Amino acid sequence: MQRKAIRKEKLSIFTYFLIFSCFVGITILVYKELNISNGFEEILYQKNVESNVEQENKYYINKIKNEYGIIIEYGEEAKSFLSSVNANIQDDINIVNNNTKIIYNALKKYPKDVFSIFKNDGYNLHILLVSNFNDNNIALASKNTLNQYRIYLSNDIDFERAFHHEFFHVLEYYMADKVKYLYYAWNSYNPSGFDYEKDISKLTEEFVYNKYATDDENKNAYFLTKYSKVSPREDRAEIFAELMMINKKEGYLKNGTNIDAKINYLLNEIYENISISDFHFSTFLD
Repeated sequence: MQRKAIRKEKLSIFTYFLIFSCFVGITILVYKELNISNGFEEILYQKNVESNVEQENKYYINKIKNEYGIIIEYGEEAKSFLSSVNANIQDDINIVNNNTKIIYNALKKYPKDVFSIFKNDGYNLHILLVSNFNDNNIALASKNTLNQYRIYLSNDIDFERAFHHEFFHVLEYYMADKVKYLYYAWNSYNPSGFDYEKDISKLTEEFVYNKYATDDENKNAYFLTKYSKVSPREDRAEIFAELMMINKKEGYLKNGTNIDAKINYLLNEIYENISISDFHFSTFLD
C-alpha cells in the first residue's frame, strides 16, 4: 500500500507539469496570433483618429447648417452632382476637415442677416467639396430655376479666397432676381474701349493693380487681377474676394482710384439688396 501511494504522488506532479507546459504553449500561440507589434498598434491608433475626424466633420457640418442654413456635401453623397461640372469626389476626411473649418471661419466674416437668404427666403445653398476638376478649374458656382445654388470647391491653396469669390456669385444671382438691371453701368468704370476677354491665355497685366508699384504707376489700374478681365461677373467676384481677405487698408482703397470707384458701386448694390451691416472689410473702407 505504501509503494502505490508514492507512485500516485509522482503521477500528480507529472500531470501538473503537462498542464503548465500546455498553458505556456497556448499563451505563445495566442500572442503570435494577435501579432501585437508596433505596426498593429499604429493601425489601431489611426482608426481611432479617423473616427474622431469624422465626428468633428459632422459637428462642423451641422453647425454650418444650423447657423447659416448652408449644406456641405462630399464623398459619395455629392457624386451625382459632379459629372455636370467635370469634377471628382473628395473622400479624404482629413482634407474635408480642414476645408470645413475654413468655411466655418470664413462665414463669420459676413453679417448674420446675409444668411436669411438661405434660412428664411426659400433659397438653398449646397457647398460641394471636390478633390479636383478635370479641366483645371478651382471652383464653380451655379444656380437653377428652383432657387437652388451650388458652390463647388476643390482643395486649393487659395481655398478661402475661392469660397468668397464663388459666394459673391451666389449673392449676385440672388440680387439679379430682385433687381432687373443690376450693375447696368459697370462697363463705364473700365478703361475707354476696353473689352473683356474670355480666353484666359490672352490676358495681360495691362490695367491690373500692382501692390508693389507706386500710386502714380497704379493710376491706370482698373482691375485687381488678370482674371478680373474675363467678364464683368468675374471682375466683381475678384474684387469681393480680395476685400474679404484683406487685413489692412490697401492702396487701391484710396479715394479717387479707379478700383475704389468700382468698389463703391459694387458695395452700394450689396448694401441695398443684401445687408447694410458691416462685412469683414468694412473697417478698412473710408
